[in-house]
Amino acid sequence: MILSVRCKMLAYHGTTQSRARKIFEQGLLPLPPSRRVWFAESRAYAAGRAKSQARRAKDVPTVLGCELDLDEVRRQLGGRGVVHKKGIIAIDGSVPIEMMHSLSLADFATVPAEIAAWVNSLLDLPPEAAVEGKHPGAVRLSRWINARLASGGRLVSSELVDRAGRWLPEFVKGATLGARRLRRHRRVGLTEYQVDEPQAGPDPREPEALEHLDDLRPEQRIRGLTLLGQMGAADLFDWCVMFLEDEDVSVCVAALRTMQRCDNVMPEEIEPLADSQDRSVRAAAIAVLTKHSGGDSAGWIKRGLADPEVCVRVEAVRFLSQLDPRRHRRIIERASHDPNPDIAARARKCLPGGKH
Repeated sequence: MILSVRCKMLAYHGTTQSRARKIFEQGLLPLPPSRRVWFAESRAYAAGRAKSQARRAKDVPTVLGCELDLDEVRRQLGGRGVVHKKGIIAIDGSVPIEMMHSLSLADFATVPAEIAAWVNSLLDLPPEAAVEGKHPGAVRLSRWINARLASGGRLVSSELVDRAGRWLPEFVKGATLGARRLRRHRRVGLTEYQVDEPQAGPDPREPEALEHLDDLRPEQRIRGLTLLGQMGAADLFDWCVMFLEDEDVSVCVAALRTMQRCDNVMPEEIEPLADSQDRSVRAAAIAVLTKHSGGDSAGWIKRGLADPEVCVRVEAVRFLSQLDPRRHRRIIERASHDPNPDIAARARKCLPGGKH
């Protein structure tokens, strides 16, 4: 059920600028404590994950794009080593550079100095013979790269070398650039990377959780999500996203409830579900958004308390105590007059001087 029938696709990986160069040189290694590499068919989703990683690492978010051959990956890792659902791809283990065809930076602007540095590194040019950033060829190549990326196109090293040969002929002419050398210098303008920390061992409950996720019975898929939540899986949010459009609404609700345990949530992925026709989905979505939307939490509480369904208002009132009772007095007072006596009683406790 989880594995997709599609094989070759354009996929994106969100990362940080400091890790991107290592990816171009060595392929993708799981970021500890995860043992998996994650891709998305949506560039926007990958960009969101890149921003989350960059915030934690105090780095620059970077999105990589590639043509990913899932058949090739499955042959090397085994069928169960690849999970593809709802536009998310999880690969159990490292992904060599050879598996990511036409790998490029999907969202990165270059400047002439970075082009010059790339050519100098690629050709091992000594300082006295190095390309300078103000060279017209470096400027032209930089503009071409930025135009290609802005139009949604992809870059490959051989094409970059071809352009460099045209616009920097005095440096590139006669150079021998084999495939191995091109892979080592696959991309321009990246800072030095950081060394990954040793990976933690797998949780012994993980095989059971993944087996449940692949079960045809909704209650077993819910069990799998519950197990991942109990494990505190590093990639818990991505696993949950895979089940937001499950054919059984109870599984979608379980995925949303499990998201409340996540450390890094992308609210934009959840917001459409706050408009769901299903009240249980709306309730669970508003709970996630309230908990993980930072400064927007009050707005989601207010929206939940205005919902016509009691179960949605019950979910929203749980978070009312997190609001400043003076700053958000109107929201609390409105809830204190809710027709449901339990909701009204909980809201009154949150008013200044209320009984707790």
